[in-house]
Amino acid sequence: MFDRTIKPYFLILTLVFSVSFLAGTIAPSSIRQQMTEVFQAVVGNYRGLAGGMLFFNILVQNVMASIFVIISGVIVGIIPTFAISSNGFGLGVLYRQAAEVSGYSKAALKVLPYGVFETPALLIAASYGLWLGVTVVRRMRGNESTLLRFNIEHAFRRYFAVVFPLLVVAAAIETTLILWLP
Repeated sequence: MFDRTIKPYFLILTLVFSVSFLAGTIAPSSIRQQMTEVFQAVVGNYRGLAGGMLFFNILVQNVMASIFVIISGVIVGIIPTFAISSNGFGLGVLYRQAAEVSGYSKAALKVLPYGVFETPALLIAASYGLWLGVTVVRRMRGNESTLLRFNIEHAFRRYFAVVFPLLVVAAAIETTLILWLP
């Protein structure tokens, strides 16, 4: 299931995500409060939707974001790295805010679905984006002979085999959490 091509990029981005998550947990309370309000506003947009429409909207949003992260990687991998960093920070903020309200173990249960399905999907997509960015740089330096088109095709084959199924499961879990949790 895991493609060795992106292993070093996956490890680097996992480190970036982890450091960003920790930074989010120690962010000043004013920043945590602002991010929580933004998150609640986004979730609030979904609350009026019926189950199927909610699932579809979440899935489309996640698919578009992950595809953007892959494609934007050709711009030297800056956007995939930023996307992972900001997601890690945001999840860290939400975890800390939830922990202050309901304790660390309950907060962990609230962010667990994101950590098990959505975060790995985003990490894999961003790893392909970063890999494509490095490939572009190597090509510009004359160190890469493979056509970029072949690398993009490889990334998208793996996307539909690994990332997309993870996003479907993540959207189903998010839909359930939004509909059933207060």
